[in-house]
Amino acid sequence: MWITWKHEDTDFAESLTFEQKVDVFVEQTLGWQLHIADLVASGGTTFGEFKVGKAGYGVPAIRHSGFAVLHICFSYVELVGSLVQATRQSPSKTFEAGLRVIPGLIDASQVSTAVITRLYEAARCGLYHEGRTRPGVGLGHPPDGNAIASDPRTGTIGISPERLPKVLKAHLERLRLELLDMSNVGLRHRFEQRFDSGFTQPPQNRALLPTSRRARRQRARRAKPARG
Repeated sequence: MWITWKHEDTDFAESLTFEQKVDVFVEQTLGWQLHIADLVASGGTTFGEFKVGKAGYGVPAIRHSGFAVLHICFSYVELVGSLVQATRQSPSKTFEAGLRVIPGLIDASQVSTAVITRLYEAARCGLYHEGRTRPGVGLGHPPDGNAIASDPRTGTIGISPERLPKVLKAHLERLRLELLDMSNVGLRHRFEQRFDSGFTQPPQNRALLPTSRRARRQRARRAKPARG
């Protein structure tokens, strides 16, 4: 089974070292997510077939692919937020944390509560829940060179599908170096916890866990008085 664009699970005979976990994470995120988005938006060269020494091939950008690129990319922001926070927060706070630490994403002077809320609700939630952005967020080419910008007069947010994957790819490389830096103890610990759990997290309300629901039903059945 392929676990990254470069490796199969059989390539690793023993438990992964921390450095191998970082490699797998980066290869998955780059090869299966961010580089794909970059190719869709701007064209370029695929990674090819690493294990058989087959070079990549050129592909053109796909017209009218902007919203598909946002679909591919936006989850990365929240993933980053989950790694940089010292304690677990709500999805909206996690998204905000990621938004604030990715250089080139949006000018820091524009990161107001209103902009964060609109990006979270209209971009992140709109894409995830309805398959499209909600009113107030669309495609554009911010004049300041960042991937995202807000018009201060209208509050409308424009996102560049061509710049977004490149900004996130640059951040992924920066994150890789930070993870390999042994002085970043907290970051490394949170990353390894997330990696070892398959990047899943239990719901904040533990009563929503399947095991909890099952346990409640079992207790309810036991508590019912016998008929007859």
